[in-house]
Amino acid sequence: MMKKLFILITAMLFLPFANAAQFKEGVHYDVISEQATSKPQVAEYFSYFCPHCNKFEPIMTDVTKRLADSDIKVEKNHVAFIGREMGIEMQKAFATAELLNVEHQMSSAIFTAIHDQKRRFSSRDDIRTVFTDAGIDGKKFDAAVNSFAVNGKVARMDKNTANKNIRGVPALIVNGKYQINMGSIKARGEQFNIKLTALIKYLAAKTN
Repeated sequence: MMKKLFILITAMLFLPFANAAQFKEGVHYDVISEQATSKPQVAEYFSYFCPHCNKFEPIMTDVTKRLADSDIKVEKNHVAFIGREMGIEMQKAFATAELLNVEHQMSSAIFTAIHDQKRRFSSRDDIRTVFTDAGIDGKKFDAAVNSFAVNGKVARMDKNTANKNIRGVPALIVNGKYQINMGSIKARGEQFNIKLTALIKYLAAKTN
């Protein structure tokens, strides 16, 4: 019994080192900046128009829950370079949803409208309809989407996208320094989520 307990404790002690050994620079992640953020964070870059982002949304929702026991902050950035003029409007829609504290609800509704219902979006009114159909007061939407706060959020997302040279989505950057190569994670379903969470935690804890 004591021997088994010793083996178990030893395995637990060496588990962090085993996790660290399985992640390699240039394979699982790339260094894109010399300086890291002062606090641990993971930034997700996405677009409502991106089909891969639509599929990644439930994955990142699950990963975010798995990170709840850590001090790693999750930040979402909607890019504007997909969808031309409507890409900018969708970026504002995301910022508006965040401001109104309905981001999860509205992201799900917008992804569904675009990728499942195949609805066409040609103006802000089309986006407004998705909000009102989801129970969001139209006047609140109008006030928020034109607000200084939303414009500030949009400016910050554009700055982040440019500073990190984001050219494709979905993209994950940890501590502003490490970009994850998600294609390197050879797993599916829940195991993919578990390994992605482990990689994020590993990178968030790196000191160099």
